[in-house]
Amino acid sequence: MLAFTGIVGILAVPQKKSASSEMERKGMKRDLDRLMEERNLDGFLVLGEGHGPVMRYLTNGGFFEGALLLKPRGKEVTLVHGMMERDTAAATGLRTVNREDHFNRYELLKEFEGDRLAAGAAYISRAMEMVGLRGRVGVYGMQDAGASLALMAKVKEQIEDIEIVGEYGQTLFSQAFVTKDNAELEILRRAGRHTCSVVGDVQAFIQEHKVGRDETLLKADGEPLTIGDVKGFMRGRLHANGLQEDHGTIFSQGRDAGVPHNAGDPMMPLQLGRSIIFDIFPTTEEGYFHDMTRTWSLGYATDEVQEAYDQTKEIFDRVMAELELGRPMRDYQLMTCDYYESKGHKTARSHPGTEEGYVHSLGHGIGLEIHEGPNFSHAAGEQAVLLPGHVVTIEPGLYYPSRGYGVRVEDAVAYSEEGELIWLTDYPYDLVIPMNG
Repeated sequence: MLAFTGIVGILAVPQKKSASSEMERKGMKRDLDRLMEERNLDGFLVLGEGHGPVMRYLTNGGFFEGALLLKPRGKEVTLVHGMMERDTAAATGLRTVNREDHFNRYELLKEFEGDRLAAGAAYISRAMEMVGLRGRVGVYGMQDAGASLALMAKVKEQIEDIEIVGEYGQTLFSQAFVTKDNAELEILRRAGRHTCSVVGDVQAFIQEHKVGRDETLLKADGEPLTIGDVKGFMRGRLHANGLQEDHGTIFSQGRDAGVPHNAGDPMMPLQLGRSIIFDIFPTTEEGYFHDMTRTWSLGYATDEVQEAYDQTKEIFDRVMAELELGRPMRDYQLMTCDYYESKGHKTARSHPGTEEGYVHSLGHGIGLEIHEGPNFSHAAGEQAVLLPGHVVTIEPGLYYPSRGYGVRVEDAVAYSEEGELIWLTDYPYDLVIPMNG
């Protein structure tokens, strides 16, 4: 929600501009005016939580409480921020306005006789007046839906000549997110390196443990090593590598690995010979995700799991070898379905809604959100093709909860602005993890 601490008024005064405000903004950021024109928008307003992806995108990873971002089409983005965040605001390269320099929030509340909704709407409407934001205005950001509805209704009462526009599905910013510039790709490279380092630390941590008589891993005190123990260790390594567990982590074993988004039972002991899906998707300080998956079987793998894994790795390698710019993305999903069906597995194409076999699409975009466009769906049209700036995951898998296992392999790859293929994930694909005890 828009915190009350951010409810202040803005007078129509000259706006400050940071020394770095002329910095080059590449990729889709420079296309915001074109995207607004395509939607017949005269401008946009971004409000809500400071860690929201749109707020992070426009501020280059900054975090702000109760801030506003406003842009009339054809003009610069203006950041309205709090006094305590003035240094962070200056580093964004945006035109900035310090709220407290121009109006006191308590005076605004006094003006509206303690009505927080009216005061909050006045903060927004006066900021819009200051930058000349009129006409059809798209509203974006991460905020409680009810609060947004109430605020925008009140803003419309205070400003007559605006139309508040909401989008669903492919929005202005979801379309902008699809294409990354090289500066964003450098952040994503770092995210991949650090995530792979954490995965290596987790593997080494598991291998340090002894194996009991019933093939259960044991801690030094003789108690079983659990999935919760592994995740606790992993979180410490994420922190040490400058990463955050923003959306959780999948570390599931046996039957649970057969359900793609089962996060794993924290009380379950680790055991030899059971498939483990380790799907890790942390964020950087700037808010960008990495996403990778490895399937492990400690000590040894059963013949059935080994066969399923070998098939999954084979189609993974085929897809990777055939990635090329300009090719329809659905081709790769169809290729994967063809392969798995030839091996006797159900797929999302042959048996829509199936809970066993290959049950999902091949991959998705990543960036400031864990699931962005573009997508590898067999339902996608011919116009959905790989382009420079795309960052995607490739993640085939087979799932058989009734047989007690699941397998998946996932890497993230990107195309630079120049069209160079960049492998963001660099970690071994070994299924069987040797144990020392």
